[in-house]
Amino acid sequence: MMGGARHGMHGHGMHGHSVAAHVLRYLLRDKQEIGLTDEQIAKLRTIALDYDRAAIRGKAEVMVAERELHALTRDEQAEMAAIEAKVKEREALESTVRILGIKVKRDLMGVLTPEQQAKQKALWEEMRQRHRSSMKSAISAEQTETERLAEESTGGMEFSVASAGPSAG
Repeated sequence: MMGGARHGMHGHGMHGHSVAAHVLRYLLRDKQEIGLTDEQIAKLRTIALDYDRAAIRGKAEVMVAERELHALTRDEQAEMAAIEAKVKEREALESTVRILGIKVKRDLMGVLTPEQQAKQKALWEEMRQRHRSSMKSAISAEQTETERLAEESTGGMEFSVASAGPSAG
């Protein structure tokens, strides 16, 4: 039970970075191309910091609820109603953290003008296309290498199911 909960919490982060930090990093990286002002940058940083504070507190509440749930499940005297209530409380807390992540993305993008938003979306799409293209190249190279190794291991001989068994002649 706890393993699944921990996995759920890790699934919403960006390898230890918050949603806000992830989005902010890309916005600041592209600040020249999208034309962010110093005022916008300051506002973006404030929003990201406020989110991080709330998310850290929210994640801590989820962890506490998870430990309380774990204690309840080990207690044979605990009422099922109490366990069910704790499960629902924990899930509600995790939902709150997740909703915060969605809200912060919108709040950060809301600092940008419509023109800046369009430029940023185009840059993100470009990055996604490059990523997809590099992934396809990596997969293709891996398949080619696998085929080459298979060819080497069989000495160029081809095997088929029909020739592998005794003939019915």
